[in-house]
Amino acid sequence: MITMNEFLAQEKTSKDTIDVKRIYIDMAGDLVAGILLSQILYWHLPGKNDSSRLRVKKEGSYWLAKTQNDWFDECRITAKQYRRAINILKKLGFIETKVFKFAGDPTTHLKINWETFLKTYSCLLKQIGYCPKVNNEMS
Repeated sequence: MITMNEFLAQEKTSKDTIDVKRIYIDMAGDLVAGILLSQILYWHLPGKNDSSRLRVKKEGSYWLAKTQNDWFDECRITAKQYRRAINILKKLGFIETKVFKFAGDPTTHLKINWETFLKTYSCLLKQIGYCPKVNNEMS
């Protein structure tokens, strides 16, 4: 069994975390969908040296290609949670999905609908400079 001191030392150095902004959870109206949105955004935002993290280009756009198992490995979302969360994000218009071949297998590819995402994000920021409880059905 691990000791308390070993546990504390491990916690200080662990990089095994997920950074989720509360606004993404509020935008999605759901904890799991907010976590998934946060991770999708992570992959769509520039990485080191401002270079894109996305590598798959289809139909003139860059897409994120991950399997349901990949999402579990990354943020512990089960296949059932993933399907539900993806449907929420698609219904809200934050993401677009298409199935393309990836590594020889049909794989759901995702991309952010920046116009809808930024409109909703901006709307939330305007409401009292960002309030944690909002209605997702904004005009």
